[in-house]
Amino acid sequence: MTEEAIINLSPDIKSTCKWCNEYEGSERQVRGHEMRCKMRPQNKKPEAVQPPDVPRETEAKAEPELPPKRRERIPFGVPQKKLNAPDDDQFNYRVFNDGWSKEPGRIQRAMNAGYEVVENWPRVAVGTNEDGSAIMGVLMKIPKEWYEEDQKLKQKEVDRVDQAIKTGKIEAKEDDKRYIPDGIKIWSSHNENR
Repeated sequence: MTEEAIINLSPDIKSTCKWCNEYEGSERQVRGHEMRCKMRPQNKKPEAVQPPDVPRETEAKAEPELPPKRRERIPFGVPQKKLNAPDDDQFNYRVFNDGWSKEPGRIQRAMNAGYEVVENWPRVAVGTNEDGSAIMGVLMKIPKEWYEEDQKLKQKEVDRVDQAIKTGKIEAKEDDKRYIPDGIKIWSSHNENR
């Protein structure tokens, strides 16, 4: 076997990419790099590269170069959030529909309620109107204390309806002649009066 063949078979010997003349590594690493490197349009045909004239003892002491890090991969088909909002203790975030023909002006109504548009967040298509035009999602934020006040107001209406159900007066009309038996209790997770 010739000396050149022995050099090519040894994995510990460093070599350089024939395409870019910059990447160095073991023969195996360089072969993998060359496959990717020659596909790049800016690289020209390789020039003849002479085998290194470094003695074998020096090569054996050199630490092998690690392969280049691959970018973070997001597996396909794994559930993931599509409308990510910042994680913030001071604000509550919500995506509002913009350009929705069934309910136009939602962004302005949200701004009137105290919401602000989050800057540097891309608008995302969240659906289509009947005419095929896109409905875009706009991320907006409101201070947590205002959000909690709004939720308390909404809960008052829910409690009013729950109480009407419990007493049998939901959607009651005059002269309904409803029968409500005594002792019937309707359980509610929001109200302790059972």
